[in-house]
Amino acid sequence: MFRYQIESLSAFSQITPDFLPWCLSAATIALALDTVLRLVSAKERLLSDAIEDEDRALAWKCVLFILLPFLTWIDMRATEVVASYFGAYLDKPVYGLVWYEGQLKGLSAVSDINSLLIIVFAGVLAQLALAMCLVPTLLFRPHPFVATLIGYGITFTFALNLIFEPLLAFTGMGTSLGSPRLDLTTRLAFQDGYILPLVVQISAALLFVAIIKSSLVKTCFAALTRPKVTRQLTLCIKDWKQKENQNPQTCLKLGLLYIKAGLLGKARTMLKVLDKANNQSDESTMLRALYKFHRRKYKESRLAFEKLAESKANDYDLKSQFFAAASCAAFAEHNVTAALNLADQALEFENSCLVARMVKVDAYLAQGKKEQAAQEIMQAMRLGLNFDLKDKIPLDIDLAYKRLTDSVLTVSPAKEESEAEALSRS
Repeated sequence: MFRYQIESLSAFSQITPDFLPWCLSAATIALALDTVLRLVSAKERLLSDAIEDEDRALAWKCVLFILLPFLTWIDMRATEVVASYFGAYLDKPVYGLVWYEGQLKGLSAVSDINSLLIIVFAGVLAQLALAMCLVPTLLFRPHPFVATLIGYGITFTFALNLIFEPLLAFTGMGTSLGSPRLDLTTRLAFQDGYILPLVVQISAALLFVAIIKSSLVKTCFAALTRPKVTRQLTLCIKDWKQKENQNPQTCLKLGLLYIKAGLLGKARTMLKVLDKANNQSDESTMLRALYKFHRRKYKESRLAFEKLAESKANDYDLKSQFFAAASCAAFAEHNVTAALNLADQALEFENSCLVARMVKVDAYLAQGKKEQAAQEIMQAMRLGLNFDLKDKIPLDIDLAYKRLTDSVLTVSPAKEESEAEALSRS
């Protein structure tokens, strides 16, 4: 981030560093060291082909606390080099990992507005050039975690320069963060009638949003970061395209795979297809429950899981899974009381439900009841439960889908046929 501010088109005034920016730098150092230690401790898990949400969170930490200081240094050095090329210089630069400051002097040697724009945007251009150089590396299909790290880094670099900093400046925070770029482009546009820099900046931001939102980019990124799920998804799509296989079960399977691949937009499309056929069906309710959970609409997700649990009167194991999933959603909703009640209901039907017991542990800890939490852990150990919750939050999707499709459906053959026809028309 910039820490110098434009006073006029030919002068920059220095902002003296205060206590808060240096506290931010100290926090960045501590978090960067913690991120490196986590990378070292989790290296065996990161080498596996299936990376978890925890690994993706770690990748974001690498971007924020390791890549961002490097981008800031590139910004400062690019500004210094380009300014010196045009006869100016950055006086007394101060580097603070996630910010830097300095005073541009010698701008009287800059002969025209375009040269001044090149100096001011040199750091942006250098960072975007670095991001563009990283794009071809994804063509070699690196390891899923490396691909995730590169993808997040590219996205963050573009978002930081094209959206985040301009928005801060637009909302009036640009001066405090020392981001003069939008100030300069808007001043040129509205005072001097030179609108090209502002048009380029807005167009680049809109183009970036369009690219990052495109279905093709999301699908390609999913193939790089979730190769196993993407292969299953490809086979399921081929199966779905066959008209005779367009039934609620196949539609549900395809929607669940979209969720596992992180393609929530396509999962929503499959949910609409199921709702159009029968929005009260178990398949539609299950897909809605998981879709809403991953969209962080936890209350709607909890209600859908509860509805599923109540519909499975004879399948105690499936009822337990759905009640446990509902308790996960309630806890994510910060409704600790409901989470405990739903977890107890899950354990009434299946005493060895690990998800329900772990939700109770978290709920008790949230209430400060450490003894009860310890008792739940001890009970889980006495039951011999495997404490591996990978791909089981809020529920084991594969197991739940198999049990749901294998269960006896209380739907007449005529109704099943009508649902299949509705799905086919959709």
